[in-house]
Amino acid sequence: MPRSWPWRARWSLAALAVLGVGCSGRCGGASGAGPLSKEEARAIPGVVVFLSERAGQKDVWQVSPDGTQTQITRGPEDDYPGPVSPDGKLLLVVAVREQGGIQFQQLRVQPLAGGDAVPLHAPRARARNASWAPDGSWLVAESDAQGFSDLVRLEPREGAPEVRLTQVKEGCFEPAVSPDGKEVAFVCSREGDPEIYVTKADGTEERRLTAFHREDRSPMWSPDGQWLVFVSDREEKERLYLVRPDGSDLRAVSGSGFAGDEREPTFSPDGQRLVYVSRLPEGLSRLWMVPLAGGAPVALTDGKHRDDMPAWSPDGKYLAFTSEREGNTDVYLMRADGSGQTRLTTDKAPDWLPRWVARR
Repeated sequence: MPRSWPWRARWSLAALAVLGVGCSGRCGGASGAGPLSKEEARAIPGVVVFLSERAGQKDVWQVSPDGTQTQITRGPEDDYPGPVSPDGKLLLVVAVREQGGIQFQQLRVQPLAGGDAVPLHAPRARARNASWAPDGSWLVAESDAQGFSDLVRLEPREGAPEVRLTQVKEGCFEPAVSPDGKEVAFVCSREGDPEIYVTKADGTEERRLTAFHREDRSPMWSPDGQWLVFVSDREEKERLYLVRPDGSDLRAVSGSGFAGDEREPTFSPDGQRLVYVSRLPEGLSRLWMVPLAGGAPVALTDGKHRDDMPAWSPDGKYLAFTSEREGNTDVYLMRADGSGQTRLTTDKAPDWLPRWVARR
């Protein structure tokens, strides 16, 4: 029987526990090298939005590099921060509530300058993993409005019609709009296991990029649109792979420097580097950086803690990430070489899932 999303109910927006450790390849920054000076922190462009559980539920907050924090959403549902619009003015939020033992999700657009969130549709069982078009005029998301899990295209306004891009009974998932807005990469199980596909932005001219009997998932475009990175367990361990949009030049990101199951890749704004997380069962995780052109991975954190969820600053000089090194789950900041590791949030409740926003 075909497998319709073998990793089942795991939802990346809600997945906090990622694990990993190790150092093969060249080891870089140390967790004790910091913190940043207040002067340097104040000069860093942008702010970081993140999920906080300090109010007894999940809300979206904002923190500037100097540590100033403000609350953005106030429930009563759990609010998960999604991607920021290309102009930095809107945050896509997934509002989640449970009723009668059933979870309902709703995509909302939250103005970051203040104001009420705009719901894009009625609450439903599946509405998540949204990806913006480069001009911010539309987005693609998972939806069960017309099937188990289809990709739909919709505009960021209330009451806008949804255009169904896929119709596959086994389900399609995790859309990623290309940097030029002409194509959408996604995952689909129509051939019996999850594979990576690309389609035109209108859902036509679909092509399959991967063909392996295990799981390929979570595609992400490089900023120049020349590569896709994805997660695969084809070696019976989770590794990151790069592939061209036509399916050629497939290669493992870490090469011979594999240091534990890999996930959460994020490209630098200039597309020259890739930061990712490695994990092992001990409950620890580590951030690594690798040049896209090839070379040994460089460890950015020391592997003695659980460090994950990296996010690049708009200028590519800094990274926000989540760490449990002080006993709490908090948002941290560091230079892109791993130095200057600085704690940004200090609440006793978990703070996680950072998203960097450019100031406009």
